[in-house]
Amino acid sequence: MTADAPAAIRPEPPRPPSRFLCEAGDIEVEAFGRRFGGHACRFDVAAYRDELFAEHAVAFAPQLERAVPKRRSEFLAGRVCAGRALARIGALAATVAIGRDREPLWPPGVAASITHAGDRALCVAVPAADALGLGVDIERPMDARRAEDIRAVVVDAAEWALIEAGFADPAAGLGAVFSAKESLYKALFAQVRRVFGFEAMRLARVEPQRLEFVCAEDLAAEVRRGQRFAAHYRFDADGGVLSLVWLPRPA
Repeated sequence: MTADAPAAIRPEPPRPPSRFLCEAGDIEVEAFGRRFGGHACRFDVAAYRDELFAEHAVAFAPQLERAVPKRRSEFLAGRVCAGRALARIGALAATVAIGRDREPLWPPGVAASITHAGDRALCVAVPAADALGLGVDIERPMDARRAEDIRAVVVDAAEWALIEAGFADPAAGLGAVFSAKESLYKALFAQVRRVFGFEAMRLARVEPQRLEFVCAEDLAAEVRRGQRFAAHYRFDADGGVLSLVWLPRPA
């Protein structure tokens, strides 16, 4: 499985001007020998107002009633990307609601994933016939101080040794592993249907743009201890990272 090319934003027909959304466009993420289509944007929290939900035809979720503007901005930008990513595969949804464990509730026949970090949001989507699960995550650059703060939560000593051996910058490597574990969680959620921690997936191998993990506990009937999973990752020019996990349906 290869994953050599970065995501590329493809120009799209002009949309009504918006101070909130900028640099919005369709994307293609190359990973696992294929392309995953989606939509990405940047957004301006300072330009956010609640009326933007109606303007973008996104339902204001009840869970946002007590949320701060930053969280509302992230949610709106992610749902706008989701609607446009779903439209690309012909799956139109009136809304992508929030589930019991804060997971997006996708329409039938779709495998998709939303992520946001800083002022960026994106969503990738494929027909469910192509995937048991799909997860994507973006993270801002990881510096040495933050890496030290979260390292013990994300990886154990053996995983950290693999990161130090496999990455020129171990802090950036931890960022990639953190992101990949987030993508794994999203991709596996449809099968596991419950929250599980970073310790459930242990880093086993580091390769250029590919990380391999071993499941450390039985999570579901089809997700068992010892099972292996791969994640694609790539670094952006600014040091941020994107990861993607695709769980193909058995042939």
